[in-house]
Amino acid sequence: MVIVIQYLRGLAAALVVYTHLDTQIARISPGAALPWAEIGNWGVDIFFVISGFIMYVAAIDLDARPLNFLMRRAVRIVPLYWAITAVIVAAASVVPSMLASTSLEANHVLASLLFLPWPNPAYPGLWPVLIPGWTLNYEMYFYIAVAIGLLAPRRFRVLLTSAIVIGVLVAVQVSQPPTALAFYGNDIVLEFLFGLLAGHLFTHRRPLGAAMGGCLIALSIGSVLWMADSALPRSLASGLPALLLVLGSLQFEARARQSIFRPGLHLGDMSYSLYLTHVIALPMVTAVFSRLGARSGFDLSWAYPVVAAVFALLVAAMVYRVVEKPLTRQFRSVTGEFRAREAGA
Repeated sequence: MVIVIQYLRGLAAALVVYTHLDTQIARISPGAALPWAEIGNWGVDIFFVISGFIMYVAAIDLDARPLNFLMRRAVRIVPLYWAITAVIVAAASVVPSMLASTSLEANHVLASLLFLPWPNPAYPGLWPVLIPGWTLNYEMYFYIAVAIGLLAPRRFRVLLTSAIVIGVLVAVQVSQPPTALAFYGNDIVLEFLFGLLAGHLFTHRRPLGAAMGGCLIALSIGSVLWMADSALPRSLASGLPALLLVLGSLQFEARARQSIFRPGLHLGDMSYSLYLTHVIALPMVTAVFSRLGARSGFDLSWAYPVVAAVFALLVAAMVYRVVEKPLTRQFRSVTGEFRAREAGA
């Protein structure tokens, strides 16, 4: 386990929650907004760079077998995602008014479960039933590219994986295929390759030191704030700063191991649960605050961010302990995952 990567996973999830808090608070009090709310979108870019880093450290550099690698990733990603998606589908089927913003179509539900981009019948765009799952569609695509890359000799694995990702990106942008295929032509996929680079540097190069690490972190934050409203491609405006953040943070790994910050570690552990469940938890708090505000006549938006964030964390912690960990453990035992070498991913 790389400690600072766990911390960054927690940070990335918290950033995504923050930007969605801004979306929800406007429903409590029109015109209300959180400062620098757009910075929360950076959480996704950090996640993608982290994912590439983990794929290098836990698979490419460890001579993982392609099928075993895919099985390990599926066991890590699929059970919780399918479980929450099933709950949403069941709720929308039994009590449609409970999820008025969710419209069910068989093809869309099936595509969501298979991690394939598909037009959402309720929202314009290729959003799955569980909206945050759009990033998992990219994750699964990247896992397949890595699995193919693992077929090559070690020194060519990153090259082959990168060639697949870049080749598909260029082919899609040049050919302009139907919408579902165009999904893979988003330059955000390059951020996975940034993560591979970070993994290689961490594994095969000497640390740059804490001073350089601090400079890289400061540069990453400054650059992402500076380029937040720029017209640059996302991989440059947000992906490169995410790479700098990861590289800078890795320079503190030795210190992090000497003095582990347990809350940060726990937040990293439950980051996947938080990422998937906060879009359900936050609207629940929004509904309560909207009713309280309407009845009392007071503007409660000042208290909403804290209450909603705490509730989202509590829900995520419960889901992590009651659902994610047991499900993952069970699937690992069924597939023989417990025999595979753990790499902290």
